Amino acid sequence: MADIRPADDIDFARFYGGVQVTSRWVGRALWRRRLLAGFGCVIETGEGEWMAFLEVPAAMRKPFIFRHILQVLAEVKASGARVIKATCDTAIPRAEALMLKLGFRPTDEILDGKVVWQWVS
Repeated sequence: MADIRPADDIDFARFYGGVQVTSRWVGRALWRRRLLAGFGCVIETGEGEWMAFLEVPAAMRKPFIFRHILQVLAEVKASGARVIKATCDTAIPRAEALMLKLGFRPTDEILDGKVVWQWVS
């Protein structure tokens, strides 16, 4: 069984190999027993602009994750986010449908070979 809880700087560094974030961010850590198995966050990249990331193992991509995504997005929107961007891995089944359901739309921008999607208030 997976446990999703608010992430802290230690979780971020643990998941991303020691990376430290200097800007504001909001995230959730997905734990499976004592293993940090997945991570999702939104990082402020500029005034009112944020970038979202979600990395969840295939076996743990379940509907219960959706409510946690909504909570994080609500937190950053309440913090003044006007634009939220994210890439979408189209190799993941239903990834595009999730992005559309969350209110994101594809842009002409490409990042790391993936289309950048954007939510605008």
